[in-house]
Amino acid sequence: MSPIIAGVLTGALMGLFFDFLTIQALLSLRKDPPRWLENALKQVTFFRFVGPMALFTHSSWTFAGLAAGVLYMVLDGDDPTSALGSPFVGFTISVLVLATFYLAATAAAGGRIRGWMMPSPVLFAITFGWVLPVLSD
Repeated sequence: MSPIIAGVLTGALMGLFFDFLTIQALLSLRKDPPRWLENALKQVTFFRFVGPMALFTHSSWTFAGLAAGVLYMVLDGDDPTSALGSPFVGFTISVLVLATFYLAATAAAGGRIRGWMMPSPVLFAITFGWVLPVLSD
């Protein structure tokens, strides 16, 4: 499969995961919200806040998948190594590094690391670090 198509598919898959996780996270945060969420929920209802966010994040993840597919297509061939269950280990390791930064950004947005934050960076690493290279080859 073309890396670009694989990127769009993995981005859309990540978007579906993220939509579900975002709604669960915001429901959990509603009980113990950080200041920014508390202020936002005073201005709009929870569902009017979450609905557009879910639509925007899903399309953003699909675009991120497209960008990852293009990047994979550009980098493919420079590193023919195969390890960690991925046909292109350099790409997978760079995605794992990005997943670490993603966890840090999620923790900053939530105020601290919470249990519901862990699945999102892990799914990010799996979909873009392993599924995209496997679908591309």
